[in-house]
Amino acid sequence: MSNTISEDEFIRTLVPLLDRKIYVVSEDHVKFQSNDLNVMIHVWYEDGFYFGGSSERLSPPSTYLRADSLTPVKQWLVMDNFDLLRYCLDLKPFGISFRELLIAPHWSHRPGTTIYSVELCHNDQPTGVFTGKWSDVATKLTWFLNHTPERLLEIAHIEDVKEACQALFGTTHIPYSKNYD
Repeated sequence: MSNTISEDEFIRTLVPLLDRKIYVVSEDHVKFQSNDLNVMIHVWYEDGFYFGGSSERLSPPSTYLRADSLTPVKQWLVMDNFDLLRYCLDLKPFGISFRELLIAPHWSHRPGTTIYSVELCHNDQPTGVFTGKWSDVATKLTWFLNHTPERLLEIAHIEDVKEACQALFGTTHIPYSKNYD
């Protein structure tokens, strides 16, 4: 790979905005502390795929996302840290970290590579992005995949919550699932 994960400019920009330090495990694996200081967020490349996941203390990372390219993993990083990022920027968090969202328009799921995974599809076309079948990532990430990682950072910096919601969701409110109304 010409651009290793440890040298990725976007990741090197995002993590310090979260007031976190990047730990380089290898040129193709980095980690940093999440909002729970006992949990590490990981991004790595293995066997032709990019992964995003987390671990507690010294355990190996569990996978939340597998993709054919690094871009969806960067989008997942912003999604997973969106409230923390807004907090670190002295902006009002959205409160989406532990809430379930509706799936974004034009997005769907199809069976993944295991009985426990789904592939995200846009306009019924497979994207090569796989998540856990019962994970909130399977729905929440679809909103973030509609924007480039760089645009997601711009949206996170929008001070007004309604304006930021409009930019991210296309509406002035957060599209929570019925389970969380």
